[in-house]
Amino acid sequence: MLRKYGRILVNAYENTPDNVECFVTTKHSGYSTGFFSSFNLGMNTQEDTRIAVKNIELLKVSCSLPVIVNLNQVHGNRVFEVDASNYHDVMFSEGDGLFTLEKDMALGIMTADCFNVFLAGRKGICALHCGHKSVSSDIMSAGIKLFKKYDDFPVFAGIGPGISGENYQVGAELADVFRPICPQAVTENENGIYLCLRTVIEQNLRNAGIENIEHIRNCTLADNDLYSHRRDRGVTGRMMGVIVRRSDVF
Repeated sequence: MLRKYGRILVNAYENTPDNVECFVTTKHSGYSTGFFSSFNLGMNTQEDTRIAVKNIELLKVSCSLPVIVNLNQVHGNRVFEVDASNYHDVMFSEGDGLFTLEKDMALGIMTADCFNVFLAGRKGICALHCGHKSVSSDIMSAGIKLFKKYDDFPVFAGIGPGISGENYQVGAELADVFRPICPQAVTENENGIYLCLRTVIEQNLRNAGIENIEHIRNCTLADNDLYSHRRDRGVTGRMMGVIVRRSDVF
């Protein structure tokens, strides 16, 4: 569902638990120009970092987010637990997932073909960066483990925009990694081999016992309102997926 916060246009989830806000930004509404036009939130692109900082500040103000914690994403399966005492130290650490019990602390994941995956329990929330390396190393289980640490379990999962199985052509080596994990996610035709990471992610979440799963099914490569690393041959911005549990309904 498209939703507007001030001048910010996002794809928002509808079925999150009470007081949990969860959305993924689009390309529109910010200060970026040229290939990055106009709402690049990535700090590690070819765009001037200062513009990404301005866009992040615009996001925080528009959505009333005092804190957004981000990582230096490295396509692994490390998930950090963050709270008011350590989030400065965790900020931009190398990892691909964030978990918190704190209210009003937003967790942010950058994507431009990979998938945002969001989890919300009765106590905790989690944001995961899910490309093929993180998914094949089961980052979802690493996130769920932190819920269990606090006698909690996800009652909601959101799978965000990402490159679709129809458009994600892969080599035989990567296909061989995923066939044993989720054979139905790998398809082949006269044009090549294709991988649907969305299918793998959903299967892993359901196998873990999570039943309430909501998708934002936009394909990043096909949707020109979203950034795509593959479509734009690496010269592109980043969307940010955000999850926060608010102390008051916004």
